Amino acid sequence: MDGGRPRFAVLGTIEARAGDKALDLGPAMQRKVLAVLMVNAGQAVSSSQIVESVWHDAPPHNALNTLYTYIARLRKVDGLEITRHPCGYLLDVEPESVDLQRFRALLRRARDLPDDSAGDLIREALGLWRGEPFDDADTPWFLQQRAVLAGERFAARLRYLGIALGRGEHGELVPELLALADEHPLDEKVAWLLLLALYRGGRQAEALRHYEDLRVRLREELGTDPSPELRLLHRQMLVGDVPTAAPVRQAVPYQLPAPPPVFVGRTDITAALDGLKSGVVVIGGPGGVGKTALVLRWAHDNASRFPDGQLHVNLRGFDPSAPPARPDVVLHSFLSALGVLPERMPDDLDARSALFRERVAGRQMLVVLDNALNEDQLRPLLPGGNTCLVVVTSRNRLTGMAVSDQACQVTVPMLTDDEAVALLDQRLGSARLEDTEALRELVRLTAGLPLALAVVAARALAHPIFPLRALVKELHDEHSRLDALDAGEPASNVRAVTSWSYHRLSPAAARLFRLLGAHPGPDIGLAAAAALAGARPVEVRRLLDELTRAHVLDQPTPGRFASHDLLRSFARDETTPEEAREALDRVLDHYLHTGFTAERRLSPHWPPIALAPLRHDVHPLQIESYDEAVDWFTAERAALLAAADLAARGGWDVHAWQLPWVLSTYLTRSGHWDDRAASQCAALAAARRLDDHTALAEVLLLLGRGHSVLGDQARAVDELTEALASFRAIANGTGEGITQFSLGLTHARRNDPTTALDHAQQALALFRGTGDRAWETFSLTAAGWYHVLLGEIDLAADIGADALRLLDEVGDRDCEAHTHRMLGVVQQQRGDHAAAVVHHRRARELFRDLGDSYSEAATADQLGDSFRALGDDPAAREAWLRAATLFEALGLPETDTVRSKLAD
Repeated sequence: MDGGRPRFAVLGTIEARAGDKALDLGPAMQRKVLAVLMVNAGQAVSSSQIVESVWHDAPPHNALNTLYTYIARLRKVDGLEITRHPCGYLLDVEPESVDLQRFRALLRRARDLPDDSAGDLIREALGLWRGEPFDDADTPWFLQQRAVLAGERFAARLRYLGIALGRGEHGELVPELLALADEHPLDEKVAWLLLLALYRGGRQAEALRHYEDLRVRLREELGTDPSPELRLLHRQMLVGDVPTAAPVRQAVPYQLPAPPPVFVGRTDITAALDGLKSGVVVIGGPGGVGKTALVLRWAHDNASRFPDGQLHVNLRGFDPSAPPARPDVVLHSFLSALGVLPERMPDDLDARSALFRERVAGRQMLVVLDNALNEDQLRPLLPGGNTCLVVVTSRNRLTGMAVSDQACQVTVPMLTDDEAVALLDQRLGSARLEDTEALRELVRLTAGLPLALAVVAARALAHPIFPLRALVKELHDEHSRLDALDAGEPASNVRAVTSWSYHRLSPAAARLFRLLGAHPGPDIGLAAAAALAGARPVEVRRLLDELTRAHVLDQPTPGRFASHDLLRSFARDETTPEEAREALDRVLDHYLHTGFTAERRLSPHWPPIALAPLRHDVHPLQIESYDEAVDWFTAERAALLAAADLAARGGWDVHAWQLPWVLSTYLTRSGHWDDRAASQCAALAAARRLDDHTALAEVLLLLGRGHSVLGDQARAVDELTEALASFRAIANGTGEGITQFSLGLTHARRNDPTTALDHAQQALALFRGTGDRAWETFSLTAAGWYHVLLGEIDLAADIGADALRLLDEVGDRDCEAHTHRMLGVVQQQRGDHAAAVVHHRRARELFRDLGDSYSEAATADQLGDSFRALGDDPAAREAWLRAATLFEALGLPETDTVRSKLAD
């Protein structure tokens, strides 16, 4: 070893040396932090695991900050390389530079060598010990590590003593063996070596007497007789045919089932596994996602890393044909594989678990615990120490393993589209996949679930002349999709595999799971889930936690819950029509009434509608601010659009026109104009079915405004003209005024400012008649715009000044933003670009606060023009860059115009 590189030691005091120089590792607790990293040299240790290991139940205030301070100080020690890793901190050194790791490495090399070669390695390993490991560290983790190391040292001493006896060193070893026998009076391996040393050293009578003393003590204290090996040695001593010592070699089990013949993707997970040498990893995910295939593929690829064997068991946590495997039965199987004879097998679970930990202590083994049910099933099966790697698969999240056993948790996702195609390509060959459109649809319908893809591949292979489109057709009907994903046995039937998880749920969680399948959106929040279930949020939160623990529900972002399409299909199939209808009644009411509250925060100037009454025990959220409303709409947009579509298709016609109404302002300001128009088209059909003139007028107004924004001015004029007639028919002056205002906008977009001004003036007269000051201000601002377009700049400026005076009374930010933007253009036309900058800056700030992306972009573009006219090119570029970014995000052609300004 290079004398200049640090050497680390924990087999005694915690220390590090560079050559002959002791390195200053700081105070005791800081050294203990380093000791945890030394024990795990070359692999990451999480911050929480370090804190638990060093302080246990007495951490300092703000333990993580203390830990970070210690890590920072240790990094300043010459030669200490501590790196940050996604799973924690890693001591980046050659493992054998740590005495503990070298001790274990020497023993591993000795394990497969003949005695004459192994003895020197074991003697060197034992010589690394300088005292009790880890100084006086006494937390449970250090105590456990110390006990495991003591066991490893003890086993090494026995092997070395056995080798020495084989070389004929009987007399010299008797004192050491007598001392060991006093320390371990019931250990039969020590007794066997001591009897042999006494007998071969000429002390036959003492050997026989020691055997008899041990036999009596075993009978009195343990109720058992000596082991077969000891009884055989006793008989051999009686007849004078005693063998020379030969260490009993440990059994090396190789229990891994065959790896999957076809495997794709999962490179991030296998890379994470590659970085682990010991500890516990829980591989979670829903049924059929390929957890077992992943683990077996990786285990076979890495079998050489575990020279002392691989243990495997199917714990049957989710197996309908048999109950979950009992830990005591599993341990019987493991211990048998490790060479424990039937007559030496303990009877109770705790004793078997202890013996298992003893048998694997210091051995480099892989233990695969497949299809686990829960933490209680697993804990007796965990080895002690840190030389074995345990890989668990389960449909449950097993969070308790992460908390108390520092397990690393990994969730296996669905395959990506490209991975799914690669899997089918490996199974079917590229010739069967030439129809790329059908292939992509097949991948979509199987949701990237490996089991579903495997079933589809099996069906394709069974019918080689069937085109892919035939298989796609079988899957298109969502009511029979799961029937098509059945290869003839439960383990290859997506419905059956999913049912094993479903039937493990509590009744309340199973009901919620069914109802979530009826929910129309791609995901759902807590409040909507509570409405769906007709329960309090605190109760539903617990049920959602149960569903996520069971991996039948994911939480892709905080507070949002989703599951893949095949799970949703299963859930829908389990739900009765009556149960689903009642749940959807509740959740549609929740979305409508909460959305209405949020819309009021976004656009208080817009006249409200009379909502469908709450028909169920639903408690809508109370949205208290503009920002809260935007956040809610942003999170719920997809679910709200899906709910509106469901309402239109499912006979909830009032919801079908009112949900798009509450969405309209948000969709307009956020730039989702196509969604707005599509939802309003469905709303129009619902309003006509209802033969509701108020609904028809409201929908036509919003639909016409939407088509105008999208550039279809002719259609917008037709719809707004019909809306105008409808509002007049029901004598709604405010609606009539907003429609006139909207017709003005539409004609302005048709480059007809004269007609636009006429509509704005009619709107202004109507609003002055109704006393609606907010819309009076909007109409004044619109009239100002049209005067600008007509070249009547001074008149536009006067109107803008009137609008600003009204704003002091109205206090509407949306109206204020548009007024300042109009006045900014007025000042540009007058050549007063400094004044234009003031107005445009204020307008841009307001539009940004409102989340009105298009208006902010247009204002930023005009602000850039003013800065360029003032000679402030850096400010102009900054404004244009913002405009270009927003226009590009909205997919608008204005992007190119602004980019050309940046290129000048």
